[in-house]
Amino acid sequence: MQHSQDGYLLIADITGYTAFLRESELDHAKDSLRSLLDLLIENTKPPLMISRLEGDAVISYAPEGSFQQGQTLVELIEGTYVEFRRALDLMVLNTTCNCLACRNIANLDLKFFVHYGTFALEPLPSYTELIGSDVNLIHRLTKNNVTEKTGMRAYVLYTKAALEHLAMPGLFDELTRQVESYDDVGEVTVYLLDMHPIWENRKHRYHTVVEPQDAVHTLEKDFSLPQPLLWEYLTNPKYRSIVFGADSQRIEDLKQGRVADGSVYVCSHGKNIIQQSIIDWHPFEQYTIKSATPGGGFALMTIRLTGHDNSTTATALFGKTQEGPSLIRGLVNFVGRKFLAPSMVDGFNALSEVIEREIGDGSASQQAVGKIPAEQIENALTESLAQT
Repeated sequence: MQHSQDGYLLIADITGYTAFLRESELDHAKDSLRSLLDLLIENTKPPLMISRLEGDAVISYAPEGSFQQGQTLVELIEGTYVEFRRALDLMVLNTTCNCLACRNIANLDLKFFVHYGTFALEPLPSYTELIGSDVNLIHRLTKNNVTEKTGMRAYVLYTKAALEHLAMPGLFDELTRQVESYDDVGEVTVYLLDMHPIWENRKHRYHTVVEPQDAVHTLEKDFSLPQPLLWEYLTNPKYRSIVFGADSQRIEDLKQGRVADGSVYVCSHGKNIIQQSIIDWHPFEQYTIKSATPGGGFALMTIRLTGHDNSTTATALFGKTQEGPSLIRGLVNFVGRKFLAPSMVDGFNALSEVIEREIGDGSASQQAVGKIPAEQIENALTESLAQT
């Protein structure tokens, strides 16, 4: 057994799983659940590391310091839920089968449990076991009265310890407080986020981006980091200062404790202050900023990330200046191509050096994407089917 460490514990658990198996033809049910488990595994991205599968649940963890910003964990969870619901909708839409399993698939949903505590890792032949009283606690919390008391079927359950370490005070405004009681651990205060509004808000969302064919300039840089980790660097004001050659940056207008559409990066370049308003925030994939230009116009820039196995390509797409006198628009576009784009090349290179240095001294994570053996998925499904 390895030494104890602190960090986040996360369980993603399919809602309605037992009833689905009990009321459905097992052959078709097994195929559907395998696809959904594959999706949950695929979306458990670094710095989260998968411990094991347990029936309908994926159990993962992230050691202390794995996340630069608590918002990254929150958005990993919410992004996983959106992908899960999108997959369910496609299954329902595309099926022509009238069996009970295919008809019942729409009754499934997803819930998450997040705790911060102390745990040890026990390597076993096919998975890594998490051990400790905090591990026991998060498993206890999966048996709760949330749905009975609130009606929520899809939710994130945060413990107080998890929220304290996320350090997002405004997140409390979104949450419902509840107390769960257990014979062995007593009363536990938890905080709940209903995931259905998240899905309703995002399922038909239109993204504002600079498309490659509309960009006046495009540059790319490969980084030896998984996509969510590079996202943290490219959204953290401390590191954005390096990319944009600023003396310093700060973020203003947080939305319920988080960076979102409408938040503003304020960049200091000597005596000059440049505001970059976020008009489209699509975590881990891309974000688009809007900056004022001379003559009363504005320009957009999209930072887009493309993930590979254990590296990520960052692409900066510079949009054409919009509005204002045509002569000034043309001049601003020329200056952007001539000076801003080359300076961002230098900025990307400087950021890459910082990342490599931080990885080397251990202050940054370079957690690789883990693979779950196919037999472990099969064993989890078989175990669940045997219990129905």
